[in-house]
Amino acid sequence: MEIVQITKEEFDAYAEKHKSKNFYQTSSYGMLMDRHSFDDYYLALKDEGTIKAATLILIDKVLFGYKWGYCPRGFLIDFNDFNLLETFTKLLREFLNKRNFIFVKIDPYIINKSRDKNGKPNGIVDNSKIINKLIELGYEHNGFNLNFENMKPRWNAVLTTSDNEDLFMRFNKEIRNKIRKADKMGVEVVKGTPDSIKQFYSLINKKHSRKLNYYLDMMEILGKKDMIEIYFAILNTAKYIEKSQELFHEEEKRNNEINQELEDNINSNNSANIIKRKMASDTLLNNYKQNIINATNLYKQYPEGIIIGTNAIIKYNNEIFFLIDGYKQEFKQFCPNHYIKYLIIDKYRYEGYTRMHLNGISGDFDNKTNIYYGLTRFKLGFSADIEEYIGEFTLVINKRKYNTFNKLNPIRNWLKQPIA
Repeated sequence: MEIVQITKEEFDAYAEKHKSKNFYQTSSYGMLMDRHSFDDYYLALKDEGTIKAATLILIDKVLFGYKWGYCPRGFLIDFNDFNLLETFTKLLREFLNKRNFIFVKIDPYIINKSRDKNGKPNGIVDNSKIINKLIELGYEHNGFNLNFENMKPRWNAVLTTSDNEDLFMRFNKEIRNKIRKADKMGVEVVKGTPDSIKQFYSLINKKHSRKLNYYLDMMEILGKKDMIEIYFAILNTAKYIEKSQELFHEEEKRNNEINQELEDNINSNNSANIIKRKMASDTLLNNYKQNIINATNLYKQYPEGIIIGTNAIIKYNNEIFFLIDGYKQEFKQFCPNHYIKYLIIDKYRYEGYTRMHLNGISGDFDNKTNIYYGLTRFKLGFSADIEEYIGEFTLVINKRKYNTFNKLNPIRNWLKQPIA
C-alpha cells in the first residue's frame, strides 16, 4: 500500500460512494478554500491501484517552507477498521514528513456518544474505542470542548424528517408561535439568485470575518453543481396591512360576542371568567389596531416591501446544511429566521432531503449564562437531535517544529491583524 496524490475527479468518484461522505470532503469545498488561504490536495491510500481510503487536505504554509494541513471532517476511511487506520496513519505520516509538514488536523464526522433531547447520553452509540485508538496511534485529542473552540463545531443540531409527517407540530411551542406570527404579519420567503449575493452579504457580514469575495466564489463554485441556494425573508407591507385588518375585524367580532355574553351573564357565577376573556380580547384588539398603524407607516416607507432576513444553505447527500443566516435587527419582531428555516425544511423534505443540519450549538445545555444558550435552544426548538462528534485531533509530524510553531503562532496571528 502507498499514499499517493490523486486528481479531483478521482477523489470525487471515490468520495461519492463512501458511507462517510460529506460536503467538506468534496473537491468543490477544496476549490473554494484554495481561493481563500489554503491549497487543496487530494490524497489516497492505494492497494494495487484500488483506493482504500482518501482525504481532501487543506494546506497552509507557515515559515521557511514548512506547512500544516487540515482534513475537514475527514478522513474518508472506515475508522472501525483499526488495521487499515493504523496503516493509513503510518504511511500518511511518512508521506507528509517528506514534504515538510509540521502537523495535520482532523475532525471526523463520527458520533462520540448518542444523546437524548436533553443532552444526556442514552447509551445507544459510544465510539470511545475509536478515540482511544487514534490516541494510541499518536493523534493528540484536543478535548471534549463544549463551545466553538475547534475548526468546526463539535456539537450540532440535526433534524431528521420525511414527507409524511406533521412536521410543524414537532416543533416546540415557541417556534410554532413565531412561525405563525411571521405568517400573520405578511412575511414571505423567496429564493435568491447569484446577483443577490451583495444583498445577502449586507445581512450576514457582521456574523463572520469572511469577506464578500468568499461568498461570490462560493456561489460560483458550488453553483456549478447546484449545491448552494440563498433565501430571503421579505416583509410584504401591503399584505401586512391586509392581514392586520383581517385580524382586527375577526377579533372585533369576537369581542362583541363576548360583550353580549357578559351582558347576558352579568350576575352569574361565570361572569369572572367572561370578564377575563373580555380583557384578553381587548388587549388583542389594541395590539391589532397598533399593527394596522405600524403596517400603514411601513407601507408608506416601503411600498414594494423590504428584505428583513436571509439564509444560505448547502445541498449535499440528501442533507440540507444551514450555512449562515442573518436579519435586520429592527425587524426582529417579524421572526424572519424562524419562518425561513421552517419553509426551507418543509420544501426540501418533499424533495427527498431527510437530514436538516442546523449547524453548531453549545454542549453546555443547562447553563443559562452561556453566551450560546439562546442559539442552542433556538435550534433544538425545531425538534432537532443533538449530535456530539468525537472532536479534533492533531497528528504531529515534526515534534520540534510543532513546538516552535505553537510558540510563534500567537505572533503570526498578531502580525495578520489590521492596524486599525
